[in-house]
Amino acid sequence: MAIREHSIFDCILSNSQNTGGETALVSGELRLTFAELPLHVNCLARGLSKTGFEKGDRIAVLLNNCSEYVLLLAACTRIGIVAVCLNTRTSADEMRMVLESTKPKALLFQTIYEQHAEALRDLLPPRQLYSIDEAAVLSTSFDQFIDEDPSPLTEPQPGVDEGWLIIPTAAVDGIPKGALLSQRNVMASAAVHLQHFGRDSIKGHLVALPIFHVMGLTSAWATFISGGKNVLLKQFEEKLAVELIDSEQLTYFGSFPPVLERVLDTSKEFGSGLESLKLVYGLEGPQNIQRLHEETSAVFWTGFGQAETTAFVTASPATERPGSSGKATLLNSVAVVDDVDKQLTCGEEGEIVVRGENIFLEYWEMPEATAYTFRNNWHHTGDIGSFDEDGYLWYVKRKAEKELIKTGGENVYPGEVETVLLKHPEINECCVIGVPDKTWGEAVKAICVCSDAAKLSLEEVRDFVGEKIAGFKKPREINFVEELPHVNNEIDREAVKAKWGAN
Repeated sequence: MAIREHSIFDCILSNSQNTGGETALVSGELRLTFAELPLHVNCLARGLSKTGFEKGDRIAVLLNNCSEYVLLLAACTRIGIVAVCLNTRTSADEMRMVLESTKPKALLFQTIYEQHAEALRDLLPPRQLYSIDEAAVLSTSFDQFIDEDPSPLTEPQPGVDEGWLIIPTAAVDGIPKGALLSQRNVMASAAVHLQHFGRDSIKGHLVALPIFHVMGLTSAWATFISGGKNVLLKQFEEKLAVELIDSEQLTYFGSFPPVLERVLDTSKEFGSGLESLKLVYGLEGPQNIQRLHEETSAVFWTGFGQAETTAFVTASPATERPGSSGKATLLNSVAVVDDVDKQLTCGEEGEIVVRGENIFLEYWEMPEATAYTFRNNWHHTGDIGSFDEDGYLWYVKRKAEKELIKTGGENVYPGEVETVLLKHPEINECCVIGVPDKTWGEAVKAICVCSDAAKLSLEEVRDFVGEKIAGFKKPREINFVEELPHVNNEIDREAVKAKWGAN
């Protein structure tokens, strides 16, 4: 069947019939088979409907990886609810902007994020905070959503082209954009996994990346759809990760700095050869990739993708063309264009543009931003790259107006950090850049011009930033200087990088 003929729930039902006795989901002590999975989804979908949720309603989710998260997303596909997947590492102020835009009917959270949930209560209808933990107060239990009747719902399923998930993206101008994904988008991404990685390589998945990240999300669903087993890590713990890979015979997981390094160090410490591991995907440093290939039989796959592309649109084993982002996947058209969208030839640098069934629907309630990115029937990524003569994509940088720092798998736009820093009464001017970091890939560094009387420290600035932005966005290093270089009355970012970017 073509992707358009399948829904997520169709795949769940199919696997329950074909591989019903096989384990589908492991989360702590909980183990669900494929036969049990649709029963739990039906109970939850029916409960949500009885609670008053209707097609098109939004529900915000503030959870680490857990069974409740997975089951909720599956139930949303059955009745047409749109899940707003909040990044747990962002601040309450950042989450507030997302909720103000999406206007969810409820917020589902766990106790460790209770303070954030309370700070967002005023944006929700009365009594619409739901906790998965008994310890949480001033909230309703998640169990209220669970109906005892596991029989299939009679209502028709929503279309696969309708909105299913909202993934907030990094804020270019201080305002996050919510990328709206459909079931078709995720099914297409699952097909990429199957076609390129192979079914045998994805039959056992350690869900080490957060489900609210598009790579963790799509890999988990690709595993379910292919009849494989997902084992959830609530929070990344290298020792537990190694234990689960070995005990559950897991075949792949996703990695961002410094995940892979910590897994390899721990496996060496405890004498594990990670024998079942076949594949690791994501973004990593060359040294860690080399270690993976030397110390295990697994293969590292690299690629290029965004939340807007539902993960990878190019992918290849890292050893095929070291340093590249791989070749276009079988389901995508990828090109490099100039400023008037003329396709460029081999070796010429330009903006990376993409087409395919995995390209997102829209930016939530941002029609102008949506129209801009989809001009001339291409999704414009804002990234600069080039193709070589063999069709491998080489990533160069972000476009100037979309300068981006990638730290530990998270995206940070310098402009967002600069906006917060400039609210400090003693900071007159600043420029935020990314600098090399052995552990995180890149680190956030600020170059600040202060008033003559000011004597600020890194700690004082970080304290000022406080809860305004996520911890991973706070500068790890600050240089206080008398002046910044300018060109055409604007800060010369390239000159700043050249002078202070070596770390």
